[in-house]
This record gives sequence, C-alpha cells and structure tokens, in this order.
Amino acid sequence: MNDFFRSKTFKIIAVLLAAVLAFFLRAVYTGGLMPALSHIGGAVATPFGEFFAGIGNGIQDFFQPIFHGRELQKENEDLQRLVDELTRRQADYDELKNQNDLYRRFFSISDSNADYTLEPATVIAHVPDDPSGSFIINIGQSQGITSGMPVITENGLVGIVGRVSERYCRVLTLMDPAVNIGVLDSTTLDTGILTGDAAMSEDNTARLTYLRLQSEAAAGDLILTSGYGEQIPQGLTVGYLSEVSLAATGLTLEGVIDLSARPENARQVFVITDFTVTQTPNEELPPEETNP
Repeated sequence: MNDFFRSKTFKIIAVLLAAVLAFFLRAVYTGGLMPALSHIGGAVATPFGEFFAGIGNGIQDFFQPIFHGRELQKENEDLQRLVDELTRRQADYDELKNQNDLYRRFFSISDSNADYTLEPATVIAHVPDDPSGSFIINIGQSQGITSGMPVITENGLVGIVGRVSERYCRVLTLMDPAVNIGVLDSTTLDTGILTGDAAMSEDNTARLTYLRLQSEAAAGDLILTSGYGEQIPQGLTVGYLSEVSLAATGLTLEGVIDLSARPENARQVFVITDFTVTQTPNEELPPEETNP
C-alpha cells in the first residue's frame, strides 16, 4: 500500500483531483458554478429535447387530417353548394339569353306589322317514326295552346300545333301531308296553297299548288304566309321557290318551296297564340281546298 502512495500513478491522480477541487472552489467563490453546470446540462439535454420534439411534430402531422377532417368536409360541402348555385344561375341565364336572342332575331326579320302574342317553348323530343319531322314542345293547354296555332323559329314558320295535352303538344311541320297553308309570292303577290308531302321531307321542301296560270312567279321568289283563314298571320317567312311548272290539270301552276326553317335544327320555338288579322285583298282559293 505504501508503495502505491509513492507510485507515479497516485501522484497523477492526486494532481487531477487537486485541479478539479480548485476549479469548483473558484466557481463557488466567483458565483459561476450554476452557469457552468447549466451549460453542461444544456449540452447534454439538447439532443434529447430535439429527439422528443421531432416525435411530437410527427404525431401532430399524423393526426392533423383527423383533427380537421370535419372542418375540411364542411368547407367542401359549402363550396359544392356554391358551385351548384352558380351552375343553376348560369343555366337560367343561358335559357333567358336564348329566348331574348330568339325574340330579337324573329322581330328583326319579320316585315309584318301584326301584333303577335308569343309563347316561348323548348323542343324536348323529335318523333322518330315520322318522316315529316314532327316534334314535341314543353307547353300545352295550361299555357292556352290549341290545335292549329302557328309555330315559328328565328328562320320563319316551321309548322302548326297538332295534338295538345295539358303540358305538352306535338308540332306538325310544313312537310306533313295534313298541313295546308295559304301562301303568297312576295314578288308577284300571287297566292297559292302550301301542301306538305312526306316524300319531300329529306330535302326540307313542300309543294306550292294553285298558282294562277298567268302568274310570273319564278325560282328564287320569297314565299310568305298570306293570312288566309285567319289562323296564321300574314307575312311569316316560309321559304323560297326553287322551281315552277304547269300542273297536271293544265289549269294552274305549281312549284316546289325550299323551306327556311328546318325542324331538325329547332331547339327554341315560339307559338303565336294571338295576332292582329291582316287579310290579303281579293284573295281567293279553290272551294275544294280547306285551311287548317
């Protein structure tokens, strides 16, 4: 044991202990013990703090969608309701704009001074088994619609109302064999009868019959409604003559009319429910012909 105290190792340990003791005594005397310990403790604790802080942030990120799920769902529902409302308003606006455009186009091409009462309608179906192209519109008896009323597009007369139900009606086009309408050549003022022919429907044409033999009507003449029969107003555009020839009887002329309004293109239409009657002077039709 005495050898140990006299050994070199003991002397080194004693020197180190003395140095440590001197350090602490100086720290106590100068008041720097706590800052030193704090510095040492902070150096040790900092890695542990960062480790646990990282775990906490990970947990918060993991549960964030769960904590805010209901809030996000409500925001999405509110946004969807806003989108639905804006879509509905846009649809209403488009429908109103289409109707206003149709009004404007119709009145800009009409050269008649008749006072029309118009009922707007939408084409909701085309009758597939009808070669003359009849179609269904979304107004009927509830809107005062009756059989025989004229139906127009921005391009002119497209047909007349046929069968009517409470909320719908069928429109017979000018190519339907059941349709006979008094018409007028705007160039010669000669009158005749437009008669539908389903066999001519592919060309969107109709027959012009009972033109007087001396008529100078020619291809290219504008054909308008004559107003005969007081069911259809005078001056509605029908189409243009494409040809004129002698009728089989040899007593009158007949022709082919290229119709202005095409039923397959009809989307928005108007039914003329009332108008001021304008009668063409001295207009006569053969007694065997009747006007719908």
